[in-house]
Amino acid sequence: MDKLQTCLSSGMAATAGLHKAKPKRPDPAQDGKNILPPSFRPDARSRVKLATAKELAVEVSNLCIGAWSWGDKATWHWKDEDLPAVREAFKLLFDQGVNFIDTAEAYGNGRSEEIVGQLVAEVPRESVVVQTKWRGMPLAPNNLLHPVDAPVKALKASLARLKLDYVDVYLVHGHIHAQSIPKVAKGLAECVRQGLSRAVGVANYDLADFVAMRKELARHDVPLATSQCEYNALRRRPELQGHVGAYRAMDVVFQAYSSLAQGRLTGKYTARNPPPATRRFSNYDMESVEPTVRVLEGIARNRGKSVAAVALNYNISKGALPLVGIRNVEQAKQAIEALGWRLDREEVEMIDKHSMEGKTSALWQQG
Repeated sequence: MDKLQTCLSSGMAATAGLHKAKPKRPDPAQDGKNILPPSFRPDARSRVKLATAKELAVEVSNLCIGAWSWGDKATWHWKDEDLPAVREAFKLLFDQGVNFIDTAEAYGNGRSEEIVGQLVAEVPRESVVVQTKWRGMPLAPNNLLHPVDAPVKALKASLARLKLDYVDVYLVHGHIHAQSIPKVAKGLAECVRQGLSRAVGVANYDLADFVAMRKELARHDVPLATSQCEYNALRRRPELQGHVGAYRAMDVVFQAYSSLAQGRLTGKYTARNPPPATRRFSNYDMESVEPTVRVLEGIARNRGKSVAAVALNYNISKGALPLVGIRNVEQAKQAIEALGWRLDREEVEMIDKHSMEGKTSALWQQG
């Protein structure tokens, strides 16, 4: 458990070598299934609503800026000289209409939140949606001594780093907390009651625990607005297990992190040029990933799009709101390029035929 705490505190994945095994092919009967109607083709200014305890919903773009890499040295090798490129990329995305940004207290030990706060200070507060996460470490003194107040205390510390009075969305980062779900739910409800967050959600929860948290929050008249898990063509498990469809039936927004499999689905990496060892999500040998990438590259050529845009559009087609890490303007342009159009059914089915089921991990990725 100490190793887990050290890993999460440094911004690393919860388990080293996550998914480093031969990937499993999904049931072919699932190829071409679970696709949203072709009329759903959100652009950068389209909005989806996250439920709140009040009448006014949180309206977010259909793509979210992932800020894990900002300030994180352990996994993403951040350097302070990277900040000007990040600022330029954020401005481009914001100007185009992308208003949703995701961070966490765990990212760079809070440095990501500080950077997000700097960028958000440069735009009208009401025009941007800020989402952060409670780390909930199992052996953290606050979590053991103050099981209900721990999320509140942590959020107040996050707000100090962000230099904000409130966040729009507050997530439980993973189901590793020592507290029971009822106690965590009570703490999240208190965050809403105090005006520290407008909406709440969870990340890395399995569906059963999500439903349990939703039930407990309802006792406090607070909706559970969103669920965030890893989802991409290399990890379709949330879709194949019926979780994405179940969330949609509950009017819950499903967010997909690692939507480009930490760069594996961009065409940047090959078997001869693999991603850094610290990129632990969807961590399959590139020899296994290359057939998927070749399909994406073929569609990208035919469409005149980047490979990353095709991979992100695949997530949107399957009902996921993708988070995408942004470090520079080129990545920002590729993210924007994923919006305003849709893959056709044949293209999605071709990607499905070369996709992977993905796995869970006992400590972190339960959903």
